[in-house]
Amino acid sequence: MKTTLFSTALLLVAATGVSAEQVKTDYSQHQWQNAPADYFSGKARFTRLPEIPDSPDRTALVEFQAGSVTNWHSHSQGQYLIVTKGEGRTQEWGKPVQVIKEGDVVWCPPNVKHWHGATAHSSMSHIAVSPNASENKVTWLEKVDLTAPDPKVELQKISQHQPLSRKQLAIVPIVFYSAKGYPEQLKPALEQGLASGLTPDELEEIFAHQYAYAGFPRALNGLHTLQNLLKERAAKGIADSPAKSAQQSQSAHDRDYYTLGTQTLNVLTQRDNSALLQNSEGMDYALKAHLFGYLFSRNSLSTVNRELVAVATLAALETVPNQLRSHFSILKNLGLSQTELQRVISELAVQDQNVADKAEEVLQKVFNP
Repeated sequence: MKTTLFSTALLLVAATGVSAEQVKTDYSQHQWQNAPADYFSGKARFTRLPEIPDSPDRTALVEFQAGSVTNWHSHSQGQYLIVTKGEGRTQEWGKPVQVIKEGDVVWCPPNVKHWHGATAHSSMSHIAVSPNASENKVTWLEKVDLTAPDPKVELQKISQHQPLSRKQLAIVPIVFYSAKGYPEQLKPALEQGLASGLTPDELEEIFAHQYAYAGFPRALNGLHTLQNLLKERAAKGIADSPAKSAQQSQSAHDRDYYTLGTQTLNVLTQRDNSALLQNSEGMDYALKAHLFGYLFSRNSLSTVNRELVAVATLAALETVPNQLRSHFSILKNLGLSQTELQRVISELAVQDQNVADKAEEVLQKVFNP
């Protein structure tokens, strides 16, 4: 955990003209208090920060565990929140919930009913600045009702009801040749992907996602083929936008990826998966926390595009029809019709008719069980 430094202002002592020494308070020296359960849901704690000389304002560092939030409340003279770590939420009465992230500053106006705290899957820390603290009264109100999201509603947010684009279909041959381990054919497929609008970010993420289905060796070889291609293109003066790491709002240890992944799986399959693989701890965690939690939380590929990666990879493997059927079903849930999914199979047929025929058999069982 990062050490938090708090330094007092330098004071000019009029009598001597000598400056006071800088004072450093280590994170481990803070005097923590548990947040009162009457005013907080979940676990949170706070510590008062050193007072600023000649200032009526007071500050505190507040740490919320994932899922922890304040009650609804108001401040008679308002309050500033400075997010120092993680990802949180805040909401004014009658307005939508807002996500707040590290570096964000929130002004809570006087006498406005609101709440704030961590997100469901991320811890959050903020510095609270109370102006004119001696006169700034807090009015604590009722608990916040954070009902679990409806899987049907959440599914609609990530569904696709437009035909697959040329860019999306370009994913299929890339994934196919990577899964098969054919670097010579993969290179022109990557070039076609770039021409179709796939960015280096998206191409890198295709291989990051594919490893969960085809393994690291195939995915790493695919990534190396991409990196070499980008170098060749740069040497020829072809300007591709530089690949960037997928944005993460906080580090992995600040998020409950297992719970997030279980909920994501529930949304995609439209059923409860909490007991799935319960008797196999390692596989259970890998599936829910890493694949459907961590990987799906990355922002370089849409949910539909991640499932296209899964379907094309599993089809290329040829020997996992049950898993292929599951992911065809997920794409069906995400709004893709049988006609659209047959366009995916048509792309596979260009690469290998036998693979396409096997995939078509599986697809028929999804739409005609």
